[in-house]
Amino acid sequence: MTVPVAAANVAGIRAVGHVAPDAARDAAYWTVSRMAAATPPEVRSGHHAPGPPAGIPRARPGGGSRVVGALFYRNGRGDHYCTASVVHTPKKDLILTAAHCLYDPGDRAYATHIAFVPAYRTARPHPYGVWPVRRTWLDSRWTSHGDRDLDFGFAALGRVGGRHIVDVVGSNRLLVGQGFTNRVTVIGYPVKAHNPADRPIWCANRTFKLSRHQVGFDCKGFYGGTSGSPWIVRYDNRTQSGMVIGTLGGHQRGGSTHWRSYSALFDGDISKLIAKADEEA
Repeated sequence: MTVPVAAANVAGIRAVGHVAPDAARDAAYWTVSRMAAATPPEVRSGHHAPGPPAGIPRARPGGGSRVVGALFYRNGRGDHYCTASVVHTPKKDLILTAAHCLYDPGDRAYATHIAFVPAYRTARPHPYGVWPVRRTWLDSRWTSHGDRDLDFGFAALGRVGGRHIVDVVGSNRLLVGQGFTNRVTVIGYPVKAHNPADRPIWCANRTFKLSRHQVGFDCKGFYGGTSGSPWIVRYDNRTQSGMVIGTLGGHQRGGSTHWRSYSALFDGDISKLIAKADEEA
């Protein structure tokens, strides 16, 4: 079911909004050198885990998608990045990522200096600009105790040159209620140690059920930095977009190995959260 954001029922939503005090300053912070030096918030090597099952695919470097980009931010341990994607709403300003990229429930701290760079790559760092994050929305069950089934969040971007992000790069549409088995395309930004060209990677494979509210996806190459990567069905190479049914996160904050990733199941909770975010954006 595609989420009709404007008509969604937000009654009873357990959402927490957080306003960035100076979004313009946050965007200016991210010079090309700071972007290049940023590191992922997590390590996903799999060195101490059993090897991947035979026959699973390996992600390929590619041109990526203009609706997917690097999400740069600071926390108490330095400059970091995740992956995020533009999602369509009536106000045309929202991006989707993993909740753990926006708020650490262990430290009880929000990320700061957050900026989104669509289609980022070292050779051409910001072809569509640097977009400051002015507000974020998370489920309160994530901020209170890190509920892995709510490891997703939305952020509203400021306009750049007077334009909305959706009007510049396009967007995915949020799709819920799709169950556990779908063929998806996943696009993300792994750590440069395993991706020296510092380009986005992509991989297509079928998902599977891990638990009642968790979905799995097998593909080699999704190292740290890919948290927040969108899981897209009906991906259209022409528009570089499709329908997003997951975002890399959830169990083990997305997975402890580079070859098996997870997402929280998209259901009524994320429908209510996106409606709340667009209402207040």
